[in-house]
Amino acid sequence: MPGYVLSYNSYGLLLSQNKPFESVEKAIKEEKDIISQIVVKKTGVVRKTVGDTDIGKKLKIQIEDLLELLKNYQNGELKQIN
Repeated sequence: MPGYVLSYNSYGLLLSQNKPFESVEKAIKEEKDIISQIVVKKTGVVRKTVGDTDIGKKLKIQIEDLLELLKNYQNGELKQIN
């Protein structure tokens, strides 16, 4: 039962070919590895990070706001409320 797996992560695109095997159940029972061979590997793309996402951009704004609050508190411009 050979097959292909297409994967994408922040490093690039990867197409792997699984070597033939009878069944997943038999491979597990006999403790045999399901061996994959890389067929196509596309790299060279600009790696995506959390900061590149919409959520990452919102987090950066929140960090900037918190740093501004901290600065104002340390300068005495803000007082702690009990």
